[in-house]
Amino acid sequence: MSEATTAAITAFTAVWKNAFAKILAQLGAESAVISDSAETPLQPASAENTSVLSAKFSGGGCLQGQLLWTCEKSVAVQCAQLLMSEPVNAAVDFSDMHADGFLEFMRQVAGEAALAWKAERELPTELVYENETPAVLESQSTFSFTIDAEKCKGLVFRLDLNPELCTALSALPPAPLPKEEPKQSPAQSKEPAKVEAPSQVSEQPTEENMPAPESDSAQSPASNLDLILDVQLEATIRFGEREMLLQDVFGLMPGAVVELNQLVNEPAELLVAGRLVAKGEVVVVDGNFGLRVTEVVSRNQRAEMLSLE
Repeated sequence: MSEATTAAITAFTAVWKNAFAKILAQLGAESAVISDSAETPLQPASAENTSVLSAKFSGGGCLQGQLLWTCEKSVAVQCAQLLMSEPVNAAVDFSDMHADGFLEFMRQVAGEAALAWKAERELPTELVYENETPAVLESQSTFSFTIDAEKCKGLVFRLDLNPELCTALSALPPAPLPKEEPKQSPAQSKEPAKVEAPSQVSEQPTEENMPAPESDSAQSPASNLDLILDVQLEATIRFGEREMLLQDVFGLMPGAVVELNQLVNEPAELLVAGRLVAKGEVVVVDGNFGLRVTEVVSRNQRAEMLSLE
């Protein structure tokens, strides 16, 4: 592996470490100390190795390739507990709620890492969670480090990068475009400006050469539709729903968890003007949440948005 590739991968792992520290601080586990480990005892999750969890991400933009994070379930429990504002206890039984909480924790870390890498490279950056069970990756580079922070200590993570991502990381950023020199005005130019007289004088419009006004009936249906295509509509991504009693709503406090009727691996819904338009998976684009569309409703259903009812 070349020195340039090694340096780029080192910078990329440093971005992830900072992302972990920032998200942990936001969740109350401040003063995180992250140290590299010489050995990588963890192995990715598989049908035989069920004591660990793996989270796979695919890169986009300048991060073409895939990476895989792996940790013990006891570590994943602590990350989920921090996210859900629960007391941190690694000894509790691992549940599906902890798995969902850990994946959301990793999504937030990935979003922070994507935002930081975009700022460093000044190129579009995307990191998308891949719901693949078990997650399989052809690893070229493997790293392991330990996180010690307030409320949680000894969090060991393993990171695997596939060959495509290693190649993308070592690629040099494009050279900046040359700046265009400002054009000189005639007053700034050394040569005198040339002023030419018009060859002919334009005729004033008369009744004979005036264009006839178009009637409303001459407008096509397409032009009428164009009049409303620029109308802005509110778009909402819905992760799930839940009916609540009014007394429960008034009883909400910071740290409360409202459970929705939708699993983490089910598609989210895109609503436009309150109507379902598409479904897809939640992604992280440049540090912001987005929706990768996987299913679109029919044209007739989308046309219902034009109804005046």
